[in-house]
Amino acid sequence: MARLAMVVFVALLAATAAMAADIVTVPTANQLKAGEVDVAHYWIGTDLPPIQTPGGPLRAPTQLNFNTLYVGLTDRIEIDAHEVKPVGGDIAIASSTIWNATVLLLKEDKRNPNVVIGGRNLEGTSGPAGVKASWFISAAKTVLAPVGAPPSFSNPVLRLHLSVGTEDWTLFGEKRHDGIFGGVQAMVSPQFGLVVLHDSQDLITGITYTRNPKWPTIKGGTYGDHRWAGINYTFNVK
Repeated sequence: MARLAMVVFVALLAATAAMAADIVTVPTANQLKAGEVDVAHYWIGTDLPPIQTPGGPLRAPTQLNFNTLYVGLTDRIEIDAHEVKPVGGDIAIASSTIWNATVLLLKEDKRNPNVVIGGRNLEGTSGPAGVKASWFISAAKTVLAPVGAPPSFSNPVLRLHLSVGTEDWTLFGEKRHDGIFGGVQAMVSPQFGLVVLHDSQDLITGITYTRNPKWPTIKGGTYGDHRWAGINYTFNVK
């Protein structure tokens, strides 16, 4: 259980102003451009079973406070880091960090989706002993966008996500992103976005609000039996 800090992670992928929605922990082909940076602070209230020890059960962390940083190094290469601090429970657990990266293979256009190849936990320190980086290929395509009118519930911007990957143990010590996973991201008004995904282990939901592209995005939702909330801001350093 001493490695719990390395396996309890909720990392949100960078939001884009065009979609105004984040995707919780799940690798996707949403990609920052050169010079774009996304910073965020997130909270998750956990619903974890007690940790069984020879001395009896111990309470698991009751919440996580964490920070994320995404950087578009070029129009094709993005790197990110996620730091998390477990809070509560009967065991003091130090903060820990994982590193991830993606490379754009195919740029989205009218016919083709965005396609990226990437890895999570590149330093190979998070998860059970012997488990190293997780690898994935992800595709994303905007399949519906209203013309001449703002998006709405009846006429949203709709983006589909599909990925295939190898097992990733960096969240709650459970196997995720193994095989096929993905879901739907939608913009249902100029300010509100929705997301529904499955990561091969849990159903993920989220709702986001952005007053306009120059403002931070506020969001929250569910992750299996857990709940999360956060705020992020994307800007350009060029």
